[in-house]
Amino acid sequence: MSRHRSTTNPYATSLTRTGKLDMTNRKPYRTAAQQADARATAVKVNGTFVSNAPVSYHRSPKKQVAA
Repeated sequence: MSRHRSTTNPYATSLTRTGKLDMTNRKPYRTAAQQADARATAVKVNGTFVSNAPVSYHRSPKKQVAA
């Protein structure tokens, strides 16, 4: 009985397969101006500061169009 071994690395990520980073699952972040706005508008709720200041998201990679 022969076992077929796949040539694809089972531990490979999209970065190691394609060489491109996938930013779609990254956490949102705040720029310096957004952080200043968040500190200025923060309210303490149950011992935790909460702010509705905007956050930024990492842009999704551009789709390549086959030419």
